[in-house]
Amino acid sequence: MSDQLHQINIAYIDKEDRLLMRATTKNGDEYRVWFTRRYAGILMDILNKNINKRGGMTTLGSTPQTSKMLKGGALEKPFKPDVRNYPLGEKGMLAFGIKTNVGKDKILNLQLLPENGQGMTLNLDNSLLYMFHNLLSQGIARADWNFKQDQDSAGSEHIH
Repeated sequence: MSDQLHQINIAYIDKEDRLLMRATTKNGDEYRVWFTRRYAGILMDILNKNINKRGGMTTLGSTPQTSKMLKGGALEKPFKPDVRNYPLGEKGMLAFGIKTNVGKDKILNLQLLPENGQGMTLNLDNSLLYMFHNLLSQGIARADWNFKQDQDSAGSEHIH
């Protein structure tokens, strides 16, 4: 995704028994990516590890930038598609692989990849990482997949 991120939504779709992530850009592109239960678990593990490396959910959630986003209703605003283009097709892609990289600027580059073909990359700073984790956690809760891991495990690692 080369354009600036505008909005992300993650919804559980009963008929598919999958999560559908919809990410829109400022230029009107909408990327649709389907997450299976297994994929969502792997993605959550990756997010939790990156959050823990940055001080945990409490630290990320209390930054001025995150606080400003939350006060602005970042997690409550309804998803408003203003779409002119679907780079991955209207039906989207089934997520198969994940690649991550953290740049010098501490931005998490999260590549969501299909088995074959074009995927998408989310560039997540600390605040967007916090928000994305929350959206994925809410989607998993709605799916009622009964994950073994605690969805709030980010930041709960104990050092002895």
